[in-house]
Order: sequence, then C-alpha cells, then structure tokens
Amino acid sequence: MLLFKIESDYNHILIQEVDTMAVKQTEDSLTPHPLVTPQPGMDKELIKVLFFFVIAGLGWILPAPAPITPIGMKVFFVFIATVYGWTISEKVWPSLFACLAFPLTGVATMKEFVAMGWGSDVFYFMVLAFVLVKFLEEAGVSQFLASWLMSRKALQGHPWRLIFMILFTAYLVCSLVNIFIGMLLVWQIVYTMTDTIRQKPYDKFPTLMVFGIAVMGGLSLCAMPWGGNAIVNLGVYANLMGEPGNMIRYMAFSLPVGIISIFAYLLLCKYVFKLDITSLKKLTNDLINPEDLKVTPIKKIALVSLGAFIVLLLLPSILPKGNAFANLLNHMGVVGVIVLVFGVLSLIKSNGQNIFNFAALATKGVPWNMVAMVLVILAIGGCLMNPKTGVNEFLQLNVAPILTSLSPLMFVVVITLITVVLTNFMINMVVVALFLPVVISMSGTLGINPEQVSYLVMVASSFAILTPAASAASAILFPNAKWIRPKDIYQYGFPTIIVITAIAIIWSYLSGLFLY
Repeated sequence: MLLFKIESDYNHILIQEVDTMAVKQTEDSLTPHPLVTPQPGMDKELIKVLFFFVIAGLGWILPAPAPITPIGMKVFFVFIATVYGWTISEKVWPSLFACLAFPLTGVATMKEFVAMGWGSDVFYFMVLAFVLVKFLEEAGVSQFLASWLMSRKALQGHPWRLIFMILFTAYLVCSLVNIFIGMLLVWQIVYTMTDTIRQKPYDKFPTLMVFGIAVMGGLSLCAMPWGGNAIVNLGVYANLMGEPGNMIRYMAFSLPVGIISIFAYLLLCKYVFKLDITSLKKLTNDLINPEDLKVTPIKKIALVSLGAFIVLLLLPSILPKGNAFANLLNHMGVVGVIVLVFGVLSLIKSNGQNIFNFAALATKGVPWNMVAMVLVILAIGGCLMNPKTGVNEFLQLNVAPILTSLSPLMFVVVITLITVVLTNFMINMVVVALFLPVVISMSGTLGINPEQVSYLVMVASSFAILTPAASAASAILFPNAKWIRPKDIYQYGFPTIIVITAIAIIWSYLSGLFLY
C-alpha cells in the first residue's frame, strides 16, 4: 500500500509537471523569439543605418576642394556619419560600422586604425580606470565620499555650495591626478547623490552634474604645466620661441580660467538651465545611509590604495629631476602605476578572501559598448590629421590670410574662436601646433605679447566637449548614455562653451595688465 501510494503520488506530480511544461511550451510558441521576429523599433534602427551609409557615401561622390584630397573627403564624411550615428542611436552599430568605414577610405589599414585606438596607452589606462572605479564602488568608497560630502554642515541646506564642491573636486582631481579617474570617481559620487535625493538618470540634476564634471575634465587638460596636453603645448612653444614659457604666468592664466568657469557654470545652471534645487535643499543626515559613513577594513584598504595611486602619479612632478625613483615612475607611466597598484591589491586578503578580483571587476565594471566607441574616438583625430587628407594644408591656406587683416583685438578674438571650433573636431594638441606659429609670428607685427596669446590658445584648446572625438573628456562623456543623452550635451554644451570662451578672452586681457 505504501509503495502504491508513493507511486500514485509520483504519477500525480509527474502529470502536473507535464501539464505545466505543456502550458509553458504553448506560451513559448505564442511568444515571438527575439532572433526570429523583429523587435519593435527595429525598422527605425535600419533606417538610421541607411542614413549612416548615405552620409558616409557622400565622401565618395562629392569633389574634394584642393588641397583636401579625395581621401580627406571620404574621411570627413565618414566622421560626420559616425557622429550622426552616435547622436541618434545608443546601440553599438555606429562604432562597429565606423571601424569598417574608416579603413575603406584609404587613410589607414584596419590594423593601423585599431592600433591608433586600442593600441594607445590612453585606451589601456581608461579600461583599467573603469576597473579601479568599480573596485572603489564595490568597496563602498564612492558611497562613503558622497555621503561624507552630503553630511557636511556647511553644505547641507546650501545646494549651490554642494554643487560647487562637486565641480571643484572634479577639476582638482582631474588636474592633479588623471582626467579619467577624476571624472569616473566624481560621477560615481553624483550617482549616489542622485539616488539619495530620489532622482533618476536624465533628470536635470544628474544630467547637469555629469556634463559639468566633463567640462571640468576638459579644462583640466591644460590646467597644470605637467598635464598631458600642457606638456606638449609648452614644448611646441619652447621650440618656436627658443626658450621655455614661464610656468608661474602659465598657471596664473590657466587656473583662474578654470575656477571662474565653475562659478559661471553655476550661474548658467541657475538662470539659464533653470536647475531645480528643491530636493537638494531638503538633504539632511536622515536621508544618508549610516552604513555608508562607516569605515570598514576593506574601505580603509581601498582608500589607502587610491591615495597611493594619487601619490605615485604626482611624485614625478614633485621629486627633483634626475631622481631615480621619479625616473622609474616616468618610465612606468600611468598604465604601469595602476598595474602596480592592482598587483599589490590582488595579494591582500580580508577574512580569508582576496579583496581584488580583476576578472570579476573587469566583467562588471567595463562598459564594452563604450570601449568600442572609444576605439573609434581615439583613432578619428589621427585619421583627420593624416597627411593623406590634406586638412592641415587646407587650414593653413584658408585661415592664415583671414588673420593677417585683423586689428590686434579682433586677432585675439578670432584666433580664440577658431581654436575653440577646430578643437572640437581635431586633436587639441594638433590645433595648438597649427596656430602657435601664426600667433608668434604675427604678435610682433600687431604689437601684442606672444606669450600671453599663446597661453590663451593653449587653454582654449581644452574647451572641447561638443563632439565625441573632441577630447579625452568627451570620449567618455558621449558613451555615458545611461546618464546623459547627446541632445543634452548639445543643449548645455553650446552656451557653456560660449561663456567659458568669453571668460578666457577677458581674463587674457586682464592678466596682461599685471603679468606682462
């Protein structure tokens, strides 16, 4: 009897399972498979792809105005098509098709194109920076920093002070440490704040903060004389003038432009972009998770590793020239320094477990759609400025004659505006190298100080945020589609760049009164 009952129960369960499976199969048969049935919106996406190829194809049809070459025309229209694709679609196809289209122009082979993107130190450091920021996030450092900032009595109830501190922190970390680390880390702080005040991605507060942090990142490229862009720019200046520029005067020009730009952006947020700060006014300790402010052993290790990373990056600029340790760090570069930090972290255990799992962090922390986009972004500048395109010759032939007929004041204004426009499409340092000879040679004729205008051009070359290929800042801003849309970048970008450009020109004039 017992055996019969067990068998009966088993058969009853089996019948129920079969019935359940039958129902599920019936439901599955009624549900279209995503690989078989087109998803809603797929036709629209195909139309976008069609327009991409139509725009790119114009480069093969339209005649090239000399001295731009046929290759230059193809590269230019593929560039326009790629920006169009990134603007109207969040999917990965614009990046992948761009990878195919640029080599087809003849400007570079596929191997050379990939080497310009994924073969650069900048690319490897950016990917490793994602891993570092993910480690800091999982260790609770990002939440700790955000909660610590929000819990300051001087900032609670004063939203504009809080926003200033966010932007100033981004400018400081990007200038002193690294643009990728600065932007990614402060973005994480903003994400935590957004969650704390019950807002979501694409709301105006996180959107304006994500964009503002990117602007600060762009300005940081030329903030300090030892910054990557500044070193190259000042090197070009020294070669042309026969003597190095004055570092004190350089920082006396670049740093005030950055700080004043923060205040200007706050005014834009308040009076032009109409940022609602009501939720920030209500920010109190009651909204902050007390656990986020606790410094656990893993948080301590993560904070120490972040501090060690920052110190190792700064030491070559602090130690005397010729110092063996400084030479070693310079030889390692930023990629070597972050790899060293990762190596040490991978040996540390807490409660018997490794605190740093590189493979897991890379899997979760690296946004691979963004990586594909960055491959193209890093290579675009090299393609546009390749001698095969004739772009350099075109600019020299058409821009220089315009400048020679201007008054001193208009010369300064026009050269700055041209720099700002071109730096949003070309490599920043190439723009500087292109115009410094013109600036220095014409300064004597116009009766203006060549050093003063040269620094203006250098700093103006960092106002590059309006296209994906404009700068290192925009290279990770545009792919951050989860938090900001291209239309937001254009909407807030044009007024911001106009105001910052005016600040740079005015400060150049004022600083000339007491620096030269």
